[in-house]
Amino acid sequence: MLSIFPRSVLERAVDPVSGIPAKIKFLNLAAIRELLDAWAEEDHETQQRLERAARLALPGPPPDPEADKRILKGLRELSDHLKSGFGPSSI
Repeated sequence: MLSIFPRSVLERAVDPVSGIPAKIKFLNLAAIRELLDAWAEEDHETQQRLERAARLALPGPPPDPEADKRILKGLRELSDHLKSGFGPSSI
């Protein structure tokens, strides 16, 4: 039965502090199998998460100088408007 589980799950299972000896009072194959299945699922999810994190991110869009100029112009206009103060005529 143990041969179907990955090595990391088996290492976790034989740990006397947090493995099967610490989780199951009476050796029952069904209970052991349930515990190993749960640990195998956790191990699989962890591996998938690590693989996703290790993937390289897609490159960003190429720089667009025209868009940068428009954004800078808009920020300057906004800054000038805010510096001029607020009043009924500015709305």
